[in-house]
Amino acid sequence: MKKLIVENSRDLGCLFADNPLSMIGQDGAYSIPIGPGNALWLFGDTFIGGFNEIGKRIVEKMVSNTGLICRYRDDCSDLTNFSYLTDEQGAIRQLITFEPDEDPDKFRIWGMHGCCIKGKVYWYYTRVKLLEHGQWPFKFKMSGTGLAVADYPALNFNRIKYKNSTIWWEKNEPCFGVAVLPDFENNIAYIYGSYLKNGRHFCALASAPVNCIDDISAYEYLVSAEPRWGRDLKKAIPVLCGMPTEMSVSYNPHLQCYLAVFSYETTGKILGCTAPHPWGPWSEPAVLWTPRVGLRNPLVYKGPLVYAGKEHPELARENGKIIYLTCVEFEEYFSRLIEIVLQ
Repeated sequence: MKKLIVENSRDLGCLFADNPLSMIGQDGAYSIPIGPGNALWLFGDTFIGGFNEIGKRIVEKMVSNTGLICRYRDDCSDLTNFSYLTDEQGAIRQLITFEPDEDPDKFRIWGMHGCCIKGKVYWYYTRVKLLEHGQWPFKFKMSGTGLAVADYPALNFNRIKYKNSTIWWEKNEPCFGVAVLPDFENNIAYIYGSYLKNGRHFCALASAPVNCIDDISAYEYLVSAEPRWGRDLKKAIPVLCGMPTEMSVSYNPHLQCYLAVFSYETTGKILGCTAPHPWGPWSEPAVLWTPRVGLRNPLVYKGPLVYAGKEHPELARENGKIIYLTCVEFEEYFSRLIEIVLQ
């Protein structure tokens, strides 16, 4: 297992900002490989509208979750061959729609990570309740997590119910799906879940057979580092700390180990940790990237708010020596693509 050291890095700019569908801002930016050279990119809140003469964003419509198909080549610095998933009128569509009891003015459905299994895309999501008081970007609270599924290529998502509810994990339980690591060779999927405790973010780990990922009764949780797994979520142990509700975990052949990438709380720094197994033990974090953005709105938060850091392992080159990350600065509100060359 090699030490995680950055040899070189560069900012490749905003992704998908140049598009024909008036998309003027979005966050999230998870990607799921769906075939050779193709990936499904999935987003949270997506703004539709335009910009005025001084460059101010004019939002005409907000869509809670969206997606696009991106076709990439060996040169991953150019991700301009993409097409958004649209409705019959040709507008960007919401992929996981609201339930009858979810008022769009009070709730959001934010997609997280997932995986593609035998022509079906499984996508974890969190339901978010907006607060009456407070200041964006902190004017919300999580109210539960679930799983949606769609056939490819139609990609019409339906939520999978458990006990007549679309919520699999309640608001006081980990937000599972912040990263998904399928191991098809061993028929097991690892599902990482973020939770907040005493003001800090931690990450629990669930596992399920790949062919049973749609059945919550098949899930087990890491309850000790041996590793030992159990059905009782209350006994789950943390495997990582410091990441909010987005991250990535992949196997990196160059490093000969697993690599976790995440934004470190609200510091803006993108960190990486390595481990010999999906459950750990994880190394001390190393800084992969420090965003180069200036302070824009000091009345709302201290320093630029950069979040949603994660790797897109399907884009990696040279056996994982060169990797690609994305992150979002809240006011810019586009995903930035970062190239990292590892030593």
